[in-house]
Parts: sequence; structure tokens; C-alpha cells
Amino acid sequence: MKQIYYVFQTLLRGRGSNVIKVISLGLGLTMSILLFSRVAYEQSFDTCFKDYDNLYQAWSMFTVNGEKFPPQQQNCGPLAGAILENFPEEVEAATSISTWAFSNPLYNGNVPRYGNKIAADSLFFRTMGIEVLNGNPEKELMQPDVVFLSEGLARRIFGDESPIGKRLSYDHQIDLTVKGTYADLPDNATIRPEAVVSMPTVWNRNMGNYSWQGGDSWKEYIRFRLGADKEMVNNRIDAMIDKYRPEEDKKTYGYSAFVKPIRDTYRESEDVKRMRNIMSILGFAILFIAALNYVLISISSLSYRAKSVGVHKCSGASSGGIFGMFLLETAVVIVAALLLMVLLMINFRDVVEDTVVAKLSVLLAPERIWVPALVVLVLFLVGGVLPGRLFARIPVSQVFRRYTEGKKGWKRPLLFVQFAGVAFICGLMCVVMAQYRYVLNKDMGYNPERMAVGDLRLKDRESRDAAFRLFKSLPYVEAVSSACGTPIEGYSGSMIKDEKGQMLFSARSDYYVQEAFPAMMGMVMKTGRMARTLDEAVVNETFAGMMHWGDEVVGRTVHADGAVLKVTGLLKDFQIESFTAEKMPYIGRGNDAFYGMVHVRLKEPFSENLQKLNAMATESFTDRTIEFTGYENIIEKCYNSVRVFRNATLMAALTMFFVMLMGLIGYITDEVRRRSKEIAIRKVNGAEAGMILELLSRDVLYVAAPAVLLGTVASWYVNDLWMDQFAERIPMSWSIYLLIAIANLAVIVGCVVWKSWRIANENPVNSIKSE
Repeated sequence: MKQIYYVFQTLLRGRGSNVIKVISLGLGLTMSILLFSRVAYEQSFDTCFKDYDNLYQAWSMFTVNGEKFPPQQQNCGPLAGAILENFPEEVEAATSISTWAFSNPLYNGNVPRYGNKIAADSLFFRTMGIEVLNGNPEKELMQPDVVFLSEGLARRIFGDESPIGKRLSYDHQIDLTVKGTYADLPDNATIRPEAVVSMPTVWNRNMGNYSWQGGDSWKEYIRFRLGADKEMVNNRIDAMIDKYRPEEDKKTYGYSAFVKPIRDTYRESEDVKRMRNIMSILGFAILFIAALNYVLISISSLSYRAKSVGVHKCSGASSGGIFGMFLLETAVVIVAALLLMVLLMINFRDVVEDTVVAKLSVLLAPERIWVPALVVLVLFLVGGVLPGRLFARIPVSQVFRRYTEGKKGWKRPLLFVQFAGVAFICGLMCVVMAQYRYVLNKDMGYNPERMAVGDLRLKDRESRDAAFRLFKSLPYVEAVSSACGTPIEGYSGSMIKDEKGQMLFSARSDYYVQEAFPAMMGMVMKTGRMARTLDEAVVNETFAGMMHWGDEVVGRTVHADGAVLKVTGLLKDFQIESFTAEKMPYIGRGNDAFYGMVHVRLKEPFSENLQKLNAMATESFTDRTIEFTGYENIIEKCYNSVRVFRNATLMAALTMFFVMLMGLIGYITDEVRRRSKEIAIRKVNGAEAGMILELLSRDVLYVAAPAVLLGTVASWYVNDLWMDQFAERIPMSWSIYLLIAIANLAVIVGCVVWKSWRIANENPVNSIKSE
């Protein structure tokens, strides 16, 4: 009990430095726990499925003219069924699903219900290992116009009533009967439908190409039997595919496939691995800088706490007892820091969840409570054991004489690590923020300002013309046109062949584009004119370059999708998808029909007119769903992961910067106290205040300069890794990193001058007379 009493007395006497310790540790714990928890959360993806180690996903690869394209998740429709049929001893179940067929809402009466919907065959639930609560999916999903609902969606639509047998409408186009419900899936699942529509619903309406002849639009999953030889299956898949593919297709392009664990789909993607590595580096940097800062502040108090340690030893305290007291003191400070962390997370919950892109209840779920526990343990060991051993070694003789610590060997390495860490995170933060702003503002080759887009696919020509006249007559509409797709969301692929039918490459294809569309979008026609009919097409510069046409483009013919198209114009390259994608070849076919993705350029004020446009669409098209979205909002969502990482680095930078300043202030305060007599004697001998400030600043710069250089170089290396995801990068030169290093050194020197100003200008008599 006495030890506890002495610990609290010590904490109260040094409450100024202890407040700094609690704040710096609280910030450090908050950021490091959030980052490590996010990394652990990402590693848990797809572990929610029953017996997930035997659940595999199919991947396909296409080869054109000897060039093998990267593996893709989209497969030919019959692939999963063929694997099940050909490997019955190894494969228990297989399923094929569509994530694109049912993108519009379900309606209960006139009430829309949004949510993720898929189409799947009858073995979907058995393959995925999802618990079915009601119904027999292996029977019911073999019938058309059937839907199974997740427990959560069923409750939102029907409340406590049983949904079985109830009718829902998909987009006012297809009536579906609810035949069952299944357990909700957590957020950390790569496939997480809230409604599963039977695959015959798709087949009966000829939606998509479900064949071995192209149609690579289906995600497919395989469940292996316990102990199955998975590598044997992988080794024989290509031979199996060869049995089913038409001979004419084999002559034009190659097709192969393989299966790998579903868990690897998410955690082995390049973006996830890149973000995981960088977040781990940030987490370790913040944790150890916070811990070392605590050590630095604690050891800085050694000179004036030595006498009290000596008194304790004179009173019978052992070295082990002193060590235990300091560990207890560290534990109390960490508990206070944890309470501060909890307050920060509660009060800034929305900001925190937006930064880590996950709910705190999910990140800090019981199955991941080991993450904060391990972080706290590491902090306790580093922050408690090292200074505790130094305090325990103080001899009893310190009670009889003034303790002076002239050695700085233990201080400078701690400062070095802090300076390097801050330079690293500042360099990272500056580049991430600049790149995010760069990709948002860079010219995409078209003008997205005041543009709204919505999907409207009317069947007959008369209704299409009427819809066009309606949109064009609106007083708040500046221009309107349509195309099959949108540049930011990308287009379907078309295989481009030569005159002999040999495959050349895959181009992004817009199957029908109104003549006015490019001009309305702000695209530039370099030569020729826009295509007007289905047998005409325009191409972009990348397409013309891959065809080796040079400047002679207009009048050429193109063989695409079984049709011979006449090229009428050349478009200047515009960005397809976001700036994470390389330049792609594009071909657009002419069509005067108002159909597909309706693009509307609105007048100002944009937000108000967008609301009017959606209200009008709801009233005018009661038999379907059309919702317009701001184009610039779609672009921002494409860079959501970049924005999140920007926020994370900004918070990490602020945290590490504050922690570093606290450590530097503690170091300078200790140095000023320790060297006060030396400074006074120098001033008596004629030293000016500027010379004293230079002396102290130079002492810190010896540590700061190489540390900042190392941290800046490390940030350059990590920035290069992170920037690999972008096809377009902000121009960066060594001068930017030099400015970042100079700024860091300037702040460090400024802090030294600020804390040393008083002693440098003080009357030396005040220091000497106390000797």
C-alpha cells in the first residue's frame, strides 16, 4: 500500500509532465490501435463463411496474340458447373453468380428498398456456407422469378411478418416471390448480398452471355471436400476447359482458369497489400515514437528525482521495489491514456470511422481485442522497463549530493527516432495530400462540371423520343444526350480482329452513342465527325496507335463484335475510369436512340436542380427507377480509398508531430536545467544571447539533421510504393523533399529557441548564486 501511496504522490508532484505523458500516450495509443485494428480486420475478410479454408474462387485469364492478360474475377458462365461435373471426388459444390444483373431497387408496393442484390444458381448457399433460415434454396432457386432475402432486409421490408410467399417487384419490371431467408453476412465479406435472385430469372430474359463463347461476366466459387487435392484440380482445369470451348474460339484467343482460396481475393489484392504495409509502418512508427517519447520525458526527470530515490533506498526500499514503483507509475499513466483514448473515440466517432472506413464496434470486436491488448503491452514494456531499470540503479549516495547527469547517450537515440519518424510521416502526408488533389482536379479529357447521369432503358422508339423531348424541355437543363456507358465507370470489352479474323487486342466499347454526346461531354474530335449509325464508329488516339494507323484514321474499317465498322472520326484521348487506370483503346458506335446512360448538364445552382431533376424523373417514370447522380460525386467516390488514406496520414502526422514536440520540449527543459551554470559562466565571460541559442540549437541539430534526412528518404521510398497505383502522378522532384526536410528542421530549431529564450536572456547571477 505504501508503494501505491508514494506512486500517486510522485504523480501529483510532477503533474505538469504527467499531463504531457498522458496526452502524448493517449494520442499515440488511439492512432496505433486504430491502424493495427484495421490491418487485423483486413486479414479477417471472408472468414465468416463456414469452413472457409475449403471455399475457393475461380479466376480466368485470356491470351491474345501471345499476350496473357492479368487474372480476373469474371469468368465464363459454365465454368463452375464444369468443375463440379468433372471433379466430383474433390468438389462438393460450385456456384455461378451475377453481381450486375439486378442493380436497381426492389419495391414493396411503391416503396423502394436498396441493397446489394445478386443472381445465383441453386447451389449458392451450399457452396458459400451461408446459413439458410427458411426455405429450400436447392429446389426454389431452380425456378424463375424467385428471391431469397437476408434476415435484415426481410425485417426492414416486412417487419415481424413472415416474408415467405410475399411478392416484391424488381424495378417495376420483374415480379419476384420470396421463397426463403438467410443469415446476414458481416461487413468483412467480399460477397455480401442482401437478396439472392434465382439464376433462371436471368436466363429466361437473355440477360448476359452465359456460355463458353466470351461472356466473361460471372463470379464463380468452388467448395472442396475435406482433404481434397486442390492442386490436382488446378493442374487439370485448362484441359477440362479445352473440351468445352468451340474450335473457332481457340484459334482467336486463349482461355485458362484456376481457383484459389476466397480469403486471398481481398487480402492479396495489390491495393490492400499496399495499404496494409503502409498502415503497419505508420502504426509501428506512432507506437514506438509515443513509447520512446514517454521514456525520454521520464528519464529527463532523473536529475531531480534521484534524491527521492535515494531516500526510498535509505528507508529500506530495494532496487526491485523501486523498479516495481516505476512500473506501477507507468501503468497508472497508461490507464489514464486509455481513458483519454476512449473519450477521443466517443467524441470523434464519425471522423474516426470515416478515416478507418469501418465501424468501431467492428474494429474493436471481441475477436480482435487482442490487438489493443498487445499494443498496450508493448507500450508498457518499452515505456516502463527501460526507465524503470535506470531509476532502480540510482545509488543511495544520491541523497547526500546533487545528482548531475552529463551523459546524453540515452537521450539522443530517442530524439533521433522521433525526428526521423516525424520527417517520414510529414513527407508521406504532403505527397498523399498533393496527389489526391492532383487526381481530383486533373483534366480528364471531358468536362464533368454540373453533369448528372442516370440509367434509362426504354424499349420502344416512341417512348425514347418522348423522354428526350421531356429532358430537353426542362428549364434547368442546359444539354442532354445518352450513351451506353460512362467514362468514369468504364465500358465493356470488345475483341478487335484483323481482316483474317485474328484477334488483335481488347478495346473499351460504347455500343451506342448519340451524335451530340462527345460535344456535350466536352470531348475533342481531332479529325472527322461523330459516328451516326450502328455501322459507323469513332476511335480514340490510343486505339489508332495500337492499330498503327498514323494520321490516316478516317475511312478505315474495324472488325469488332462480328461487325465491320467504318471509322468516321478520331477522338482525343480521354480518361476511362479513374487515374489509377492506364490509357485504354476506345471505340464508340453511332446510334440516334435516346437509350442507356442519360447524361444531363444542369444549370446553376447544381444541387438544387439535381433535386428537381430526380423529383421529375420519379413522377414521370413510374414504371421504373431512374436516379440521377452528380458526375463529380462519382469521381470523388473513385478516389475514396485515397481520401481515407489522406485522412489517416494527416491524423498520424498531427499525432506524431505533437508527440515529438512534447519529447523535444522535455529534452530542452532538462538540458537548460542541467547546463544552467555552464550558460551563466559563458555569459559572464562575454557570450551574447544569440551565441547561447546557437549553442543549444547546434547541439540538437547534430541529432536532428541526419534523423530528418533518414526520415525524408524513407518517406520518398514509401511514397513511391503508394504511387504505383496511379497511372498519372503529380510531378515530384528532390526539391520538394528538400523543402519538407528544411521545414522540419526549422520547426525543431524554433522549438529549441522558444524553450531556451528565457535562460539565454536571464541574468547569469540568478543561476550562479544558487551554487
